[in-house]
Amino acid sequence: MVVDLHLQTHPVFILKVIQLFETFNVRFGVMLVGPTGSGKTTVWNVLQNTMTFLREEEDPNPIYQLVKKVVLNPKAISMGEMYGEVD
Repeated sequence: MVVDLHLQTHPVFILKVIQLFETFNVRFGVMLVGPTGSGKTTVWNVLQNTMTFLREEEDPNPIYQLVKKVVLNPKAISMGEMYGEVD
């Protein structure tokens, strides 16, 4: 299922989506930080929709998986649960 986000194609935005994808491939946890209106949520939504679309289209590359987004309040969990801890 393709979700139309009514966005224009722009090379800098595409680069940011690719950078986020590559970061997720080498990091366990990722935080998107930046000023309001800088596109953090939109970059994440585009990557989420693209990964899910490619999996649903049965792309042979196993790196593309269904993505389920869960937003949580960071104050609802401990610092160890948020960032991990060594016991």
